[in-house]
Amino acid sequence: MHEGPLHYHSRTNKTSIILWAAGIPTALYLMELWTDDEPPHWLQTSLTVILTALFIYILYSAPRTFTRIDNNGISLRSNLRTRRLHWADIYDIRTVTPPMPSVGESVMPTAVVYAYKTNGRRILLPNLNSSELEPEAFTRETASVRRLLENHRRPNWVADPHTEADITHHEARYAKRYKALTSKISLTLMTIVILATIITCTTVF
Repeated sequence: MHEGPLHYHSRTNKTSIILWAAGIPTALYLMELWTDDEPPHWLQTSLTVILTALFIYILYSAPRTFTRIDNNGISLRSNLRTRRLHWADIYDIRTVTPPMPSVGESVMPTAVVYAYKTNGRRILLPNLNSSELEPEAFTRETASVRRLLENHRRPNWVADPHTEADITHHEARYAKRYKALTSKISLTLMTIVILATIITCTTVF
């Protein structure tokens, strides 16, 4: 049975969010940088070029993420690259509830969808989540995606214990890494490093 193609793109105004969340702080920082006489000209120019290029890249790429699913497999575009997954390389497709951060409130969707490869590693399917889709639509669309996968499995397909063990192993690593990165200590250290870098660049040099 052929079902598709299915296409998921951002329905939220990510451009506006990026402009407010990153554009204004970046502009204010660069304004302060250029009105300060202490930093040398080469440093002002270098920081301006780097921050502007990074901001433009994020502004350009973030709203263009997508997931496209058809009879041949899954095409997905993240902020970093575009990749193609063939059905033969996909072991399973599952809905996952992201862990809550150790501190602060999470801005992550409450449910996301991953394609799991035959080696147990997972790949996030952009924009196929509970933030981009209404609850009923999210349930319906994830079911459609799973039907497409099932239609392309061999008739005698059964779960592979080794792959399941690999998935469990990687899931534990992902959860541990996420917890470490969002812990109070990690966030404090990252804040200190960022502040120290800004102070060093704008005063010492």
